[in-house]
Amino acid sequence: MTAEERFITAMPGKPIQLYYCGHQICSPGHSYGPAMRDHVLLHYVRSGKGRLWINGGVYELTAGQIFTLFPNVPGRYQANDVEPWHYSWVGFDGRLMSDYLAAAGITPESPIYTFQDASLVAELFDQLFDSIADDSMAGEALGISYLLQLIAYMLKESRLSSQSRQPASKRSADEFIQRSILLIRTNYSRKLTVSMMAKHVGLERSYFSKCFREQLGKTPYDFLTQYRMEQAVRMLIHTLLAVGTIAASVGYEDLSHFSKAFMKYASVSPTEFRNRHRHQQ
Repeated sequence: MTAEERFITAMPGKPIQLYYCGHQICSPGHSYGPAMRDHVLLHYVRSGKGRLWINGGVYELTAGQIFTLFPNVPGRYQANDVEPWHYSWVGFDGRLMSDYLAAAGITPESPIYTFQDASLVAELFDQLFDSIADDSMAGEALGISYLLQLIAYMLKESRLSSQSRQPASKRSADEFIQRSILLIRTNYSRKLTVSMMAKHVGLERSYFSKCFREQLGKTPYDFLTQYRMEQAVRMLIHTLLAVGTIAASVGYEDLSHFSKAFMKYASVSPTEFRNRHRHQQ
C-alpha cells in the first residue's frame, strides 16, 4: 500500500479553502472509518473497486466514480479484497461550493458521481497535487483552479446529460426565468437587450418573453428597467455621484434617455428625487 498526501496552509480564511489532497494505491481490504470531517472530502476512484457506507446506505464503487463525505456526516469506506482501489482525494471547505456540487447531483443524500468520460479527471487530480508542492499562495491559487475545473467538468457533463434526457421545450420555465433574472441583476449596468437574455438561456425571443410575462407578470424589458431604476434610486439617495455617472452605472449611455425613464418610474426628475429624499434624511 502506498499513499502520499500534501497539506495546504499558505493563506487561511479565503472564500475557497483547500485543506489537503493526496492519492493512494490501497492494499486488499484497506478501510477507513467510521469517521467524519468538518469539511468536504471528495475521492476519485482511478482504478479498482471498493465500498462506501454512509447515511444508512451502501455503495459499490468502481473506476470513474467520485464519492463524497460531507461535513459532520460519518462514513466508512473499504477497498475490495480482490481488486483494491487506487484513489485520489481532496479536502476543502465546501460552504461556497455546495451549490456547485448540488448542481452536479452530489449531495449528502446522493454522494456518488459517475463520470461519462473520465479521461481528464486523473490528470486534474495530478495537477492539483503537484501545484501545492511548495505550500505557497501561488500554488494554492493554482490548486483551487484545478478543483474548480473538476467541478466545472462535472457540471458540464450533468447539464449535457440532463438536456439529452429532456428537450428544452419540456424543461421548467422557472429554470430559464431564474437564469435570466440572475443575468439582469449581475449585468444591468451593461448594454442588455431582450434578445441577449433569450439567447443566454437558449430560447427563441418571443417564446422567452411569453414565459417571462407568464411567470412574473411583466415583460423582460420592464423587469430590467425597473431593476435599473431601483439601483438608480439607491445611488441617488446614498451617494454623491453625478446624475450622469449614475445613468451610466445603470446601463444608460444617454442621460436624457435615463432621465425620461426615471421620470416615468418616479414621476420626478433624478435631481428632484435626490433633493427631496436627501432633505428627508
